[in-house]
Amino acid sequence: MWSSASSHTRLVGRERELTAVRRLLRKHRLVTLAGPGGAGKTRLAKELCPSEPGAAVVELESVRRPDLLWHVVAFSLNVWEEPGTPLRGTVAAALAEHRFLVLDNCEHLIREASELVAALLADCPRLRVLVTSREPLDLAGEMCVDIGPLSPADARQLFVECAGSPELAASVCAQLDHLPLAIELAAARPDVPERHRTLGAVIRWSYDLLGPAEQLALRRLSVLVGDFDLDLASAVCGSDMVQLMASLRAKSLVVRVQSSLSARFRLLESIRLFGLARLEEHGESEATFDRLTTVLTRTVRMVAAAPTISGEANTWLTGHDHQLLHAIGRLPRTDPRYTWLVAAVVHVRYRRGCYVEAMRLAAETLAFGSLLDHSEMLLFRAAWLAGLTGDGQESLRLAEALVEHPAVRDQGHWEARAWNTLGYARNITDDLVGSRIANERSVAVARVLGNEPLLMSFLNNHAWLLMRLGDLDGATAVVEESLSFEGSDDYRVMAFRHTAGVIALARNELDLAEQHFLVALRDGAPSSVSLAGVLEGLAVVAARRHQVERTVVLMAAAAATRLSRGAHQEPPWDRMVADACGFAESSAGTRLASRARRLGERLNHAGLLEYVNSGERLDEPLTVRQQQIADLVVEGLTNPEIAVRLGISTGTVRSHVTQMLTRLGLTSRTQLAARTARVR
Repeated sequence: MWSSASSHTRLVGRERELTAVRRLLRKHRLVTLAGPGGAGKTRLAKELCPSEPGAAVVELESVRRPDLLWHVVAFSLNVWEEPGTPLRGTVAAALAEHRFLVLDNCEHLIREASELVAALLADCPRLRVLVTSREPLDLAGEMCVDIGPLSPADARQLFVECAGSPELAASVCAQLDHLPLAIELAAARPDVPERHRTLGAVIRWSYDLLGPAEQLALRRLSVLVGDFDLDLASAVCGSDMVQLMASLRAKSLVVRVQSSLSARFRLLESIRLFGLARLEEHGESEATFDRLTTVLTRTVRMVAAAPTISGEANTWLTGHDHQLLHAIGRLPRTDPRYTWLVAAVVHVRYRRGCYVEAMRLAAETLAFGSLLDHSEMLLFRAAWLAGLTGDGQESLRLAEALVEHPAVRDQGHWEARAWNTLGYARNITDDLVGSRIANERSVAVARVLGNEPLLMSFLNNHAWLLMRLGDLDGATAVVEESLSFEGSDDYRVMAFRHTAGVIALARNELDLAEQHFLVALRDGAPSSVSLAGVLEGLAVVAARRHQVERTVVLMAAAAATRLSRGAHQEPPWDRMVADACGFAESSAGTRLASRARRLGERLNHAGLLEYVNSGERLDEPLTVRQQQIADLVVEGLTNPEIAVRLGISTGTVRSHVTQMLTRLGLTSRTQLAARTARVR
């Protein structure tokens, strides 16, 4: 009945697929098991047969002549062509005794197999057909079940059951894409079919069935590691890939990847390596890799040339991080594209909070050649990373090079970024006068450009400097302007709210400071550089309220965050934090401190939100004075006009407006006016 599907090992890890196929066969007459070579489609079909009385099996693996397909089916049913009777009728009559037919390995006869199955289903009303193939038959009423790799746990179990070493199971199975056949081969099973004796033979079988355009596309796609989108696939292959990708996916050579982004695909690693070997054979490797590198570099340069790095651009960079790293590994450092690709990877690492790793990669790249030979994007990110990881002098060196970079003279937004970066570097190296000059120049350029995202960030940085200079009123006014803009992303929200909270602490306005920190934690990006500072801010508030345990918990959480990212504190924040830590250490007993520290170290972001919100007071009603001010905001009055109307100072009005915005989780006067009008 079966000649090619040995089953000396039990079926491992296919319970879900077995259940799905049995359910479908109860309701549908045609079910196809589709998947890549070596996934175990034949083995699964064999497992299903004992539960199907009178099952007939037709193995098509060795059939090379499509015109003999009906004869092969007849032979498998042990019937012969009768003179004067069409073979189709003879086969249909023989199948009257069978309710279940298995057609195994149809991919190389897909059109003829489709015609045969359509005819049999029409001639035999009670017949059900199970097909195994690397692509569906594409018939009406066909139900397909994808048979992919095993789960990692099931793959490891199969490897061990096939006499493989348990110590090697995880690494070997991962390298083999968790494909059952490859695992059995690696564990030295001798009883596999001839066409499955090597994994290369399995893939070659599928490859040889492709048309020339499909073979070319598969070879070129092999330069892409991990997942990729259609745009990148089309660029690398040099043609529109919509139809080709659909065809390769139907033949189980490309798999669809679950993603919240656009449609994404990947090649199983075994298929990718096969494709790379064929690419080399055809002499296409260098040209294809060059095409990939050029496409990636062009996109990164477009991102850098834009006035701001948008959320869409950040999503693209993050989604192509692995392709960027792969391309870097193939390029010599002397290639001018190298610095751009490294800049993109460093940018992604920076946004993930991996500061030490990002700075290491940036420093290794910048060590070759003149700083001005490198991309402005790499200098920019490296200057900030050097400061964040505690090397102020290196930050200053890189920032000064950025100001001198040719791109700064040609692009206004890079001029603004360069001066803002220099202001930051001078700040952390205690050149406060020089920092103020650079900051003010960056703010002025951003205002001329009308670039609100840059202006928001620069104002935030300048507010921090003014606080260091002791100008708390100036710092408050500047940070309030940065908070007044609409459309801040979650990274800016956390940074701006942190700065506003620190300034409020410097003014000893604990409630206002706490509200800023709470909004930052709730609405900001968890991977932001400011997260540790936000947690420290909440701890400082707790310390000043003499809440010992809360102080220790939050300080421990902040310390764990800083340690994981390698981020350093800036003055005067380091002194505020040190004072709070001193209070906690002197007030907490050994047992309390140990328990609270353990709690803080293990809290994830969701846990931190739950912990700090246990004392949050965002839902308290507005005070009488705040409600009066909110009503006048609805009427469109400015802060000075409200001050005159109520007989209070403009500073008091400004403070109340800021407190209301943070308490209500709002970001602008417009939102405050809308909310007030709605609840009147």
